[in-house]
Amino acid sequence: GWMKQSGLWNLPNVLTMARVAMIPLFIAAFYASLPYRSLLLFSLFLGASLTDFLDGYLARKWKITSPFGAFLDPVADKLMVCVASVLLAFAHQGHALDVALPTAITLAREIGVSALREWMASAGQR
Repeated sequence: GWMKQSGLWNLPNVLTMARVAMIPLFIAAFYASLPYRSLLLFSLFLGASLTDFLDGYLARKWKITSPFGAFLDPVADKLMVCVASVLLAFAHQGHALDVALPTAITLAREIGVSALREWMASAGQR
């Protein structure tokens, strides 16, 4: 069926797209006044992490890697990590070093990894 077909609409790509779609939900949950907000945020981030593992695993196992998936997967990861990091730093404004410094290090790492991947891809060694 559609889950294992090559092209845009297969299960690994749909999982990656779902991870991107979780980002606005994560932001909305962050600002919502809900009784179990922390648990919801943890669950959304955990769900994004699990789909990250699963989409790559399935794409390799079923041999349906695609240029779209190769592009969107790392972008989805970085978007979720960056959004969560910025929101966390924003929530702890009064405690600059304990949150802002790890956030800055994480964002620098994410940007560095992206730059390295692009450079390696341009050198044909991805």
